[in-house]
Amino acid sequence: MDTTNNISSNLRERWDYYDPIESSIELNELFDALSKAQGEMEEAKTDSKNPFFKSNYADLASIIRASRKVLAKHGLSVIQPVRTFQDKRYLFTRLGHSSGQWIEGGIPLCPPKEDIQSLGSYITYLRRYCYAAMVGVVSSGEDDDGEKAMDRKTIDKMVHCERQKV
Repeated sequence: MDTTNNISSNLRERWDYYDPIESSIELNELFDALSKAQGEMEEAKTDSKNPFFKSNYADLASIIRASRKVLAKHGLSVIQPVRTFQDKRYLFTRLGHSSGQWIEGGIPLCPPKEDIQSLGSYITYLRRYCYAAMVGVVSSGEDDDGEKAMDRKTIDKMVHCERQKV
C-alpha cells in the first residue's frame, strides 16, 4: 500500500504562503510509538552556556541525547535535510517509523547573513528547535537562548524573508 500523501497542486501553489505538514496516509503506528517514546524521554539538559547573554540552553546534542535511544527503541528516527523548493531553501524535519509511516514539516532558511558560518549556525539553531518540536523533547530548567538572543536586525530579516513569500 502506498503511504505517501501527495501534496495537491493547489497546496504546492500556496507553498509560498504556508509551510505544510506532510505525512503518510496512515499515522497510527507512528503516533503510538511516539507516545510511548515521549513517556520514557528524559529532559534535555540546559548545560550549554551563552556567555554573551549569560544564559543556559539545551544545545542540539543535548536534545538528541535525551531522545535518540528512546526513539530508536520504538522504531522512530529523525532526519533533517536541507532542500530547495521553488528557488528557496528549506530545512525539513522528518520523523519516520519502522512501519514506513512518517510526518514532516519544513521551515524556510532566511539567515541574517549569507556567509557559510552564519548559515551553518542558523541551520543548527533551526534543527534544534524543529527536532525538539517534532519529537516533543523539553529542556530542564530555563532555556531562554532563543528569546534573549533575538535582536531587531534578526527579526527584521525574518520579516523580510516572510514578505518575499507573499
